[in-house]
Amino acid sequence: MKRIGDFLVNTPSAVVVSSAAAVLFVCALIPPLHAIAWVLLLLAVLVVLGAVVGWSRTWNHLQDRIDALASESAGAHDDYIPVELSQTPQEELARADARIAADIVAGFPEDDGIVRRLRIEAEVTDFPEELTAPLTTFLADNSHTRFDEPQVHRAFMSLYRAARALDQWIRTETAQFDGQRVLVPGDTREGGWQAFADAKRSGEEHADAFLVARSEFSRVVLVNRLLED
Repeated sequence: MKRIGDFLVNTPSAVVVSSAAAVLFVCALIPPLHAIAWVLLLLAVLVVLGAVVGWSRTWNHLQDRIDALASESAGAHDDYIPVELSQTPQEELARADARIAADIVAGFPEDDGIVRRLRIEAEVTDFPEELTAPLTTFLADNSHTRFDEPQVHRAFMSLYRAARALDQWIRTETAQFDGQRVLVPGDTREGGWQAFADAKRSGEEHADAFLVARSEFSRVVLVNRLLED
C-alpha cells in the first residue's frame, strides 16, 4: 500500500489533480460562481477521469520497466562467473608444509611400526624389513625438506638427524641371520659380549633420541596448526 501511495503522490497526474482541486475549491468560495456549480462539477469529473487514465498509463509503464530490469538482473546473475582468488606464496608454502608434516607424522604412527617396537616393546635387537622401511623412506624423501616456519624446521631437523643416526646404527650394528636383521651377537663380534652390550646400549640411546625427536616434532606441528588444513 505504501508503494501505491507513493506512486499516486509522486506522478504528474497527482500534480494535475491537486492543482485542479485547489482551483475548484477557490471557485467554490466565490458566490457569483455558484450558479455554474454543475459546470465546475463536470469539470472536476473530467479532471479526475483524466488523472485516472494518466495514473494507469504511468503505472503500466513503470511495471514494464521493473519487469525489464528484473529480467536484465536475472540474465546478469546467470552470466556471473565467480572470481577465484589465487593463493599467495605464503599460503602455498603453508599448504606444502602441511602436506609434508602430515606425511611424516603418518609415516611414524604412535601405536604401530618402529615407534611401537622401540617405545612399548623396547626392542633394539631385531629389525624386520617392515619396521625399518619407513625409516629409510623418510630419510630418502626428506633429504632436502625445509619448513617455512623456523620452529617446525628445527624440530624436523632434530627428527631427521635422530632418524639418520638410528638408521646408521642399524646398518652398522646389525646383520642378516637366517633371513632376519638382528643385532650382531657377541660370539661373532671382535669384542665379544661386552661389545654386544655396548652396541645394544648405543642402540637404545639412538632409539630414545629418535622417539623424543618424533614426539617433539608432532607437538610442534600441532602447536603451529599445520595439520588443521
